[in-house]
Amino acid sequence: MTAPLAHTPRTELRALLTLAGPVVVSQFASNALALIATAVIGRLGTAELAAAAYANAAYYLVFIMLVGVMLSVAPRVARAHGAADPVGVGRALRGGLWLALALTAGCLPVMWGLAAVLPHVAPADIRSDLAATYLRIYALGMLPNLAFIALRGTMEGTGNPRVVTLISLLGVGTAALLSPGLAYGWGPLPRLGLAGAAAASVLTVWGMAAGLWPLVWRRVAAPSGRPLKTEAWQETRVLLKLGWPIGLTLGAEGGMFTLTTLLMARFGPEALAAHNVTLQAITAIFMIPLGLSSATGVRVGQAAGAGDWRRARWAGLLGLAVSVGLMVGFAVLEVAAPRLVLGVFLDLGNPANTAVVAAATTFLGIAALFQTLDGAQVTANGALRGLQDTRGPLLISLVAYWVLGLGLGSWLAFSQQLGGRGLWFGLTAGLTFAAVALVWRFLARTARRA
Repeated sequence: MTAPLAHTPRTELRALLTLAGPVVVSQFASNALALIATAVIGRLGTAELAAAAYANAAYYLVFIMLVGVMLSVAPRVARAHGAADPVGVGRALRGGLWLALALTAGCLPVMWGLAAVLPHVAPADIRSDLAATYLRIYALGMLPNLAFIALRGTMEGTGNPRVVTLISLLGVGTAALLSPGLAYGWGPLPRLGLAGAAAASVLTVWGMAAGLWPLVWRRVAAPSGRPLKTEAWQETRVLLKLGWPIGLTLGAEGGMFTLTTLLMARFGPEALAAHNVTLQAITAIFMIPLGLSSATGVRVGQAAGAGDWRRARWAGLLGLAVSVGLMVGFAVLEVAAPRLVLGVFLDLGNPANTAVVAAATTFLGIAALFQTLDGAQVTANGALRGLQDTRGPLLISLVAYWVLGLGLGSWLAFSQQLGGRGLWFGLTAGLTFAAVALVWRFLARTARRA
């Protein structure tokens, strides 16, 4: 399926970057889908944008954990591929698709039930009818989204990410046309407003999954034979056991950022706006270490599957070095030229934005260290997933995010009167602990076997 695993640090680095490039592009494409939807809905009106934001907050609180569970497919595929076990690769794919179906069957009714409850719990200034309609439609994309993660993980796990990148870019192009077309009623398409924007997102992800399915199935599943249904269900249980800690880890991280945003609101609208702008900037950059994390996990998993633990250790260390090195470069840019970064999101010449720009400049200076550590911890997490180690990282993340990150941040912000800076210092302290602990765990796990 792919070239043999690398045998020297130099060739391993080349293999890592060859795999990581398309994966990073795919991550940017996934982020672009959300940006397109937000831009389209924002032009419908403030009420629609607020309703969609409220519904998305409810949806992603659950969905991000389902994504984490599905991330177990890639390391299982990589381990089987590294062991030259095509039947194991096909079994992992089938198990992943069954897992996507099972998770959807359990969670889609919850989303529809939540949509029915929204009119009774939404704040008075939120159009709950719009939010409920958006959530009902948007949730229909749950199954293809989860199936796409299984298909993508299979291709990345076997070292073939380019076809995923192509499908992802085609999805971005489709969304760029279909989302405004259905929302605004372009040409023969009906004007469906917020419901149209939600439907466009659903149709796009169904098209992406349908387009990737035959390519993956023909390349991976068909040559591996047809394992029995009992084997597929056994693999599904293995994936669930491996994936639930990943899901809770992502949920813990997402919950930390959500609660931090709510706390930031207590310091006024300027601080909240500056916080959101800073998050937008570092989130866009975060797609790079996130893609490197996936590629690092695949390379570590393939080497571990081949029984070459020295190479697995090198793969993880090289992934960490590349990720941290790139983040240091962006950190220097943010410290040296913060207005260049903030100018992408704010009108710097508008006097009304003076307070927001000043606060965002301060936050961005702290975020320079924050994102360097974030790059280290997410890549170490990916390397540990390649070793199929997920429960230890979950415990580390809970301590880092909820004890240190939120605890220390709240103390600094309110007891020590540091305001929004205190919250960002707390986040940075939590990520420092996570980065050090996860890197140490990876080194310890590989040292024993290398």
